[in-house]
Amino acid sequence: MYIEKNLGVKIVAKKNLVIVESPAKAKTIEKILGNNFHVTASFGHVRDLPKSKIGVDVGDGFKPSYSTIRGKGDIIKTLKDLAKKSNKVYLASDPDREGEAIAWHLAQTLKLDENEANRIEFNEITNGAIRDAIKNPRKVDINRVNAQQARRILDRLVGYEISPLLWKSISSNTSAGRVQSVALKLVCDLEDKITKFVPEKFWDIKGEFQNNMNLYLYKVEGKRFERITDEDIMKNVQLTLHSEYEVINSKVSKKNKNPPLPLKTSTLQQLSSSYLGFSASKTMSVAQSLYEGISIDGTQKGLITYMRTDSTRVSEEAKGMAKSYITEVFGEQYLGKDVVKKKKDEKIQDAHEAVRPTEIYLVPDKIKKDLSLDQYKLYKLIWDRFMISRLAPMQYEQFEIILENGFYQFRGTLNKIIFDGYYKVFKDEEELPLGEFPTINEGDFLELNKLNIKEDWTKPPARLTESSLVKRLEADGIGRPSTYAAIIETLKKREYVILEGKSFVPTELGYEIKTILENNFKDIMDVKFTAALENGLDSVEEGEKNWVEILEDFYSKLSKDLELYKIKVEEESSRIITSDVPCPCGNGNMIMKNGRFGRYLCCTDEECKEKYSLKGLDVSLEAIKSGDIKVKEALEEQLRVKQGKMTDVCSAAGNRLLLKLGRFGSYLESENFKEDNERVSLPGEVKKLLMNGSIEEENGIVQLKWIMDGIQKEEEEILKNAGNCEKCGKPFKIGRGRWGKFLACTGYPDCKNIKKLEKDKKE
Repeated sequence: MYIEKNLGVKIVAKKNLVIVESPAKAKTIEKILGNNFHVTASFGHVRDLPKSKIGVDVGDGFKPSYSTIRGKGDIIKTLKDLAKKSNKVYLASDPDREGEAIAWHLAQTLKLDENEANRIEFNEITNGAIRDAIKNPRKVDINRVNAQQARRILDRLVGYEISPLLWKSISSNTSAGRVQSVALKLVCDLEDKITKFVPEKFWDIKGEFQNNMNLYLYKVEGKRFERITDEDIMKNVQLTLHSEYEVINSKVSKKNKNPPLPLKTSTLQQLSSSYLGFSASKTMSVAQSLYEGISIDGTQKGLITYMRTDSTRVSEEAKGMAKSYITEVFGEQYLGKDVVKKKKDEKIQDAHEAVRPTEIYLVPDKIKKDLSLDQYKLYKLIWDRFMISRLAPMQYEQFEIILENGFYQFRGTLNKIIFDGYYKVFKDEEELPLGEFPTINEGDFLELNKLNIKEDWTKPPARLTESSLVKRLEADGIGRPSTYAAIIETLKKREYVILEGKSFVPTELGYEIKTILENNFKDIMDVKFTAALENGLDSVEEGEKNWVEILEDFYSKLSKDLELYKIKVEEESSRIITSDVPCPCGNGNMIMKNGRFGRYLCCTDEECKEKYSLKGLDVSLEAIKSGDIKVKEALEEQLRVKQGKMTDVCSAAGNRLLLKLGRFGSYLESENFKEDNERVSLPGEVKKLLMNGSIEEENGIVQLKWIMDGIQKEEEEILKNAGNCEKCGKPFKIGRGRWGKFLACTGYPDCKNIKKLEKDKKE
């Protein structure tokens, strides 16, 4: 920008510099602020604790030793140059503890005045929010920074002090985490309950009374039962068949059903997992892109508010926006009123808002063309939930009837919707039983015409999914919104859990880590202790507690546990653990050792190079402690599976193909793979048949050829009838996706034409 002076000299006016974390965010904000501002990205943190060492001086008040993150040198140099040339520097990282820490590190690195009001904060990237933030800068909140430093150092102390001991005890691919370890405990403890669960027989009893009244057994001798487990009760109820029951309660009451609240981080992750099949990390990644900004008809717009929040609060401006939309689309009678709820946790960061759309008139279907499929799905989920949350409650009348005969009461309800409210666009999964109310009064008698008795067995508790684990972590006060996704990803990455369908199942390694930590570090594995520590960090942010004192209290106990565990590890590492597997060299049985990739067997003779990995085999801690492990049968079976089974399918070169099992399921591999490097993926329908045991073997040879030939013939016929792509003229090929087979143009990526197959041609 140039300013003309009277002397005719052009002087360059300095711009204001705004520093954010990401280029996408920078692009959106720069278009809002205009020419007087230069917006650039730090690409996240610029400083952190070193990776090569603990980086915390425990003896000097837990003083952290920060260093420039590798690869960030050029970015810092650019930021320093821009800062020198700028009129004012604004630190615009995310509105949470992590963002505050990034702002503080930037201020330290750029040598900004710590008393200067240069920190700006906003919950949405819109014109109003950004300009308002620029008008109201503040100083970096050192309490928030200290809360984040304390969390970072706590995690560093646990990870860098305990993990090396686990490496010696198990393998270098293991780690301990202050919060992830408690999450692992939740998964393992639940699996123990499932394993130990003993089914119990129960009876579900419903009665059909005159006037077509279907009621369920409600109370026995004044005691309410969810299920009847006493067979005598079931038999005694049967004796009342064709008897008359007196109506002791018959009333109609008016009720409201409020719409669900708008989303916060935990409920966003839960619904995204349940409805969209997104992992927690994918949800947050897609949400980040929606928050930072998408080009809509050529204009960069932030589509949602900040997605890391534990608040369901909605701003007055957003309420007004929703009011306008609902009145226009549904009518004024559908406007909801705020439901005042007492906060369970007074430390909720209520400066944040719920996760909601920044503009409700940006209806998902109208901007679908500007979004990726994942962005559209998640944006629609957020938009729908916010709009529904602002609708009026559903109003209904409920008719309740209770019948009594001696010790037994039957109860039932019917409902009649008076005003649909939010039900106009969204019905809860648990639908209300609806019907016309009968004319029955207290004191009337109804005959029990029929009993419907269903015998069943109690079922074990359901395993945790990503959705229910997030819900459990939040309920127990473990972690905070920004940590849920990272906790889950670590459990999966370390192979402490595996997914069966959508459910988490702890692996043997996961159980072993959990057992070792629980036996040696009880505080870290205590849910209440971890939750109390989280509350302590909240208190640091509020300025109520000193962060160093929290670290001192924590480390005083941890250091004692560490010393005791170190002695155990040294004792274990000096022990020789023998196996029942003889070494091929003939020099006796092999011994177990720990290596970079986990436990393995090796020869007692150091000159012998024979080794067998024990990864995936169940080796109990009890057996290891005894110094004698039995793994011969399991190892032989593992080796047989690894070698694969011969099939009746041959490659084009005439080599037999072996059926093998890999990370992504079954596949075929040439018996001469080292020479021809040939592998063949199997169609989904073949994998299903293999899993179900529906494919026969003859003389040890898997009979796959008939089905593979059949699939090939069917697909050749489909492609023959499909012809060529009508857009580019190239032939189609058969593609396979989540919903089955489809036609895909071979001209991809230049031509992205795909076509559905007719139902009778699908697999």
